[in-house]
Amino acid sequence: MEKRIISALDKVLLDRRFSPARLLLSRVVLIRRISFGLYYVSLFGLFFLQSVPIRSESLKTSGSRPRIPLNMDRAILIGTTNNILLRTLESKKDITKLVITEKWREFLPKVGVQYMGLRNVNVGSLDNLYNDVRLTVQQLVFDGGETSLQVEIARLNEALNEQDFKINAAKIKLDIQKAYLKCLSAKGKVFLGKKAVEKMEESLRKAKVEYSQGLISRIQFTETSNRIRQAQYTYLKYKNEYNQSLLDLKQALSLDFHVELDLEENLFTDFVLNSPDFDVEEAVIRAINTREDLKKSQLIVKRLKNEKKIADNYWIPKVYLGGYAGKNGNDFPLKHDIYGVNFNLVLPLGSNVVQSNGNLGVQKDGTGIQTYPGFGNQTVGPGINGYESSKIQFFDNLSYSRKIMEGEVQLTEALMNNKNLENQVGLEVQKSIDRVTEAWEMMKISNSSVILNWETLKISNVKMGTGQFRKEEVLSSELEFLKSQQELTDSLAGYMIGCYEVAFAANLDLNHKKIIQYEKGKGNSVIAALLFNRDPRKAAGVVPISE
Repeated sequence: MEKRIISALDKVLLDRRFSPARLLLSRVVLIRRISFGLYYVSLFGLFFLQSVPIRSESLKTSGSRPRIPLNMDRAILIGTTNNILLRTLESKKDITKLVITEKWREFLPKVGVQYMGLRNVNVGSLDNLYNDVRLTVQQLVFDGGETSLQVEIARLNEALNEQDFKINAAKIKLDIQKAYLKCLSAKGKVFLGKKAVEKMEESLRKAKVEYSQGLISRIQFTETSNRIRQAQYTYLKYKNEYNQSLLDLKQALSLDFHVELDLEENLFTDFVLNSPDFDVEEAVIRAINTREDLKKSQLIVKRLKNEKKIADNYWIPKVYLGGYAGKNGNDFPLKHDIYGVNFNLVLPLGSNVVQSNGNLGVQKDGTGIQTYPGFGNQTVGPGINGYESSKIQFFDNLSYSRKIMEGEVQLTEALMNNKNLENQVGLEVQKSIDRVTEAWEMMKISNSSVILNWETLKISNVKMGTGQFRKEEVLSSELEFLKSQQELTDSLAGYMIGCYEVAFAANLDLNHKKIIQYEKGKGNSVIAALLFNRDPRKAAGVVPISE
């Protein structure tokens, strides 16, 4: 299965015409990404959505420029997969696991092999030869729980990295949704502008015929031409806006400039919108209980508490016990057995540090050499040998009081930040719900404007047919109708963006709330109703006349 996936990935990369070096790098990155694919899918709920991964057969080419069919789910998948920040945070997972292993290693004994050899070639006397091989071990037996706290801090840092990943993934997802909806909005305006220009150009052709036949004056013909140029200029603005929004979307998705995007969804006809049914108190409570940034803030508090505890316990001594066993002698194989035990004590006293260490060894037979701190190498005979050494380092730990104060300040700041963040989340949720409510009301106004201008345009066409209206007056109505449709398009996109902002702020699932639903060809906007010859009064956000 993995080979088939890798083969498909290679084909996609080849279709995109990467260089051999870049192909190899991309292949390695994509293979690694397979192991994290389930995590991305579970994070964004893409198993419950209609996302389709990019395959080689889904990549269309126009000349040398690949084309990618794109919907919102696929855009989110591509954008989160390509994002450099998320890749970096993903790579840091392995680093944090290694740190945990390093800290946990302090619980285990330190084992090593030691060899010492002496070679004295003397003139006129016997040569001195000596070899010593021993297995050494040292174990931390008491540190007041500092090692356990260090392991816990390392695990909290791993959890913080995970929270950073989730926080940035949610932000990137929202940015992609915004960029994608702005693209859909601009694409819709291009469609409306093109349709209006084509209709008005037909009127211009008729006006030219009428002017050549002397049925209308030059002033009337000029006025008609000006109306057409206004529509053409508006259409040009819409196309430029669409091109700019596509560039912004490519940037959000971390795609190459030469990639062409084919948006599969239509803002007018593919989205079913309902009124914003958000309960502020419920949304605030949910946000406080589930927001990843609040969880991160709580983890920071836990980490700083552990760090403060370590600083406060500076006075607790550390005790190490060790031992050795081996053989020594003049020649190999070595014949004389040796063994012993040792200890090391570190006791902080304010800014001073007391260090004490000692060794008790046994030379079974023969003559050996032991190294004593301060005395160097000493010859020992059969029997027991040992030493003990203690010293006080004055003002060797002046930083202990600073670390205690820093810990108190940082913990206090973290607690205050956590409390302020809870308040900030509540305010953010309230503001986002207020904005989306305002956007819904704005959409109602835009709906009324579109319907009014649509009715006015119909009346104008009827009156022009009976000679009561001039052609240029009808074209003015056409321009007003186009303007009202453009405002409604912006309102639709603004309302949907507002809903996604609420979902981000309160950590809500809009699919569960059924406020925005994707249904191909079943959109309930006023523009969709007009396109499909449905009753616009039954569209989303249309206020009945009785109100």
